[in-house]
Amino acid sequence: MSAVDVYLADLRAAIPGPSWTRRDLLREAGDHLEDATEAYTAAGYTTTEAEALALRDFGSVDDIAPGFRDTVAIGAARRTALMLVLVMIPQAFLWDDGIDLGSSGQLAAPDAGLFNVLDTIIEYVGTIGALGAAIALVVTAIGQRWLAVGRRTARLAAAWAFAVAVVIPVIGLTMLALTGSLTVIVGLAAIAFMVTPFALVAASAQRTLAAC
Repeated sequence: MSAVDVYLADLRAAIPGPSWTRRDLLREAGDHLEDATEAYTAAGYTTTEAEALALRDFGSVDDIAPGFRDTVAIGAARRTALMLVLVMIPQAFLWDDGIDLGSSGQLAAPDAGLFNVLDTIIEYVGTIGALGAAIALVVTAIGQRWLAVGRRTARLAAAWAFAVAVVIPVIGLTMLALTGSLTVIVGLAAIAFMVTPFALVAASAQRTLAAC
């Protein structure tokens, strides 16, 4: 392995997080080092000397890695926030006009009070969760121009997305159980349109937290 290859391997090991984000950054770093090495070689240096000079100009792994980690974390948080926004959009259809999982028409009296409480909670959680996801998406996308966005912001966005992605399915499934009308079709619909999408958001949030 060349000195550049060793450097890139060390840099890869120093940057946790989703592979797709690291891959792009490492490719850019590799291209930059390759161009710098070629420039020094053209100036009369040997390949070994050119690589050493290119690496010196680029900076040590300890110097470069923190900035790369910020970039990876912010990119992962932006992707997670976007996923949460997209998952939240069809939830109104689930609970109101479409599948109508929130119907309490078949509730027995002892369960009605708990169901109504959960129904109110899930409405608030859904509204606040969607608003928070939208804010996180804006901040991690265009907000970097005006705000100091780093791993702390990414961590907060990921924690928010993870909490929403866990709370809503738990409450939703509880409400579904309380209706006393859980059929195979309704259960499969809940898994397909609520549990699975939120599970994907939670997984993305976990990867973001790992990058932070």
